[in-house]
Amino acid sequence: MENNFLTQTQVAFHNLNGLVNGIAMDGMITISEYQALKAWCQTHQGLCSEEPFHSFFEEISAKVKTGTIGSEEILELKEILEKHALKFEEKDKTKADLHFLQGICYGIMADGDINKYELEMLKKWMDENEHLCATYPFNEIYEVVEKVIEAGKIDQEEYKYLVKYFKEFMKIE
Repeated sequence: MENNFLTQTQVAFHNLNGLVNGIAMDGMITISEYQALKAWCQTHQGLCSEEPFHSFFEEISAKVKTGTIGSEEILELKEILEKHALKFEEKDKTKADLHFLQGICYGIMADGDINKYELEMLKKWMDENEHLCATYPFNEIYEVVEKVIEAGKIDQEEYKYLVKYFKEFMKIE
């Protein structure tokens, strides 16, 4: 397997893992979040030429193609991700965690809203992954999230600030 192909499949896997977890953070799955999962499938279909991505993708896309994504399907997606995790393990744990965080940010933003509960769950994940605290952009996102949580509410300015940071971070490879 070509090294670049392996890297692409690892990034895709960790982004999806984060996306699913980000979508699940607030306990509700909206049509926009379903569309984000569908978009992930469309974007990464081209990586299906080789195993193990082909088998993994087939399982994921079969769940997404049903058109119904509720809490039960999210749990099933998480089980599929867990089952395939070792196949897409990255040597650099920091990179894997940052790709996962990209997915979380995308999942949080997928429904067009960022709520306080999602930010608290994000901060909890970030606290549990403090080995990333000196890593850009983790350190900046952490500061932004912490600042918004301390403010106690997400006003229009803070919302715009969060969206800006999340969008910038999601572009980083």
